[in-house]
Amino acid sequence: MRSQWLTRAWTFVLPAMLIAGCAVGPRRVALGEDARVGVFTYRVLAAQWQDQIGRGPKAVAPDARFYVVYLTVTNNGTEPLPFPRARLLDAVGREYPESPKARERGIGLGSLQAMSPGFTLNGSLVFDVSPGAYTLILSDGNKGEATFQLPN
Repeated sequence: MRSQWLTRAWTFVLPAMLIAGCAVGPRRVALGEDARVGVFTYRVLAAQWQDQIGRGPKAVAPDARFYVVYLTVTNNGTEPLPFPRARLLDAVGREYPESPKARERGIGLGSLQAMSPGFTLNGSLVFDVSPGAYTLILSDGNKGEATFQLPN
């Protein structure tokens, strides 16, 4: 009788433990740590607010403020691949694209056409947003993702 009870208990407890131990959603990564997502390896180094991008007569002002995220990305694959679209989310889940003003000027990794295999690039992603708390989501262009909680 006792062994039947234990067998039945394990029938429910073991799957519950396995499900609870599985990661749900994107993997959270601290600044400065590597995140391997598909064939890409990302490392977010820092983020800072800026009142303009560029210098002198080529400088451009944001609509709100520029939030510049500095990172490295490595294409560990065997063929050239485009840099996957980065997503910036605010505290309530609204999504913001990279700044068109930065992309038009070729500023930021989002303006790259393709990354060669085996190369690591140091660069930035530029967003035009109001100051606040944001999460950066970087993907492999498919379903793999890593999230980075950015400093205010």
